[in-house]
Amino acid sequence: MADVAGRAGVSKATVSHVINETRFVEEATKERVREAIRALGYRPNTAARSLTTQRTRIIGLIVSDVTNTFFAEIMRGIEDVLVANNYSLMLCNTNEVLEREEYYIDILLRQGVDGIIAAATSQDWDALNEAAKLQIPIVMLDRTFDNADSPYVGVNNSHGAYLGTRHLIGKGYRDIGILSGFQRLSTMRERQAGFEQALAEANLPLRQDWCIDSPLTIEDGVRAMQQLMSQGERPRAVFISNNLLSLGALMGLRELKLACPDDVAIVSFDDHPWAQVSDPPLTVVRQPTYAIGETAARKVLKALNDGDAIIPSALFSCQLVVRQSC
Repeated sequence: MADVAGRAGVSKATVSHVINETRFVEEATKERVREAIRALGYRPNTAARSLTTQRTRIIGLIVSDVTNTFFAEIMRGIEDVLVANNYSLMLCNTNEVLEREEYYIDILLRQGVDGIIAAATSQDWDALNEAAKLQIPIVMLDRTFDNADSPYVGVNNSHGAYLGTRHLIGKGYRDIGILSGFQRLSTMRERQAGFEQALAEANLPLRQDWCIDSPLTIEDGVRAMQQLMSQGERPRAVFISNNLLSLGALMGLRELKLACPDDVAIVSFDDHPWAQVSDPPLTVVRQPTYAIGETAARKVLKALNDGDAIIPSALFSCQLVVRQSC
């Protein structure tokens, strides 16, 4: 910093103010400092800067599965907003394991992140309370849980599932099952509720043996669909609550030598790149994933910059995209 100050003909304090944006500096002076930084290849020490500014300019992001294109697109929206505001992103992947989630919360707090955006794995996230005690802004992403005080950004899952199930009913299907995913997750419970609402309004029975819970992986989608379709009496249509489950479901049908939609119709929650090129192209309930990520990032930054301001939750609508799977 002393070398930069000497080259620019300013004090070290002025260099610090330019780097940290902590005080007004004339534009011409700023440009001299920036030129000196470029010429000398100076990189400020992040740890030292955080001692001065009380900020690391790092936001922690906790997701359950980085291989899921849903979270990848959300992450792109978050990152675009953060980079534009000179923040960095620290990504943590839990694989839906509560212990790993708690581990990453501890890591983020040790690193002194300025805020946390999280898709929670548990229903009662005790570790999150530690972050709240430290007054670290938290935004819940995609999922929430009982008694959560933090703002939430997601979609109207119940109505999205309702739209998808109503589409099956409108196509004339009456024997409808569901691959419902993890019921400990708020998203899956809400989608199950929307599915049940559509059946009830059409006076169709809810058969518990046609409601298959499972983890949210391709392999579990294979197993869940095979379990559903290997029953003595099987449904003619299936609503699937997650994109990875739907990919596994198509693979499971192929192993059973059953075809979609001839043997069973499918509507899936979540759009994804392969949904349009699968055989047949899948009818889906699409979420505005990039916008969800953008909004979550803006909310955590607003919480940081506005102090005690109340940050409202944001609930997006879903869109039914009709293709050829039913």
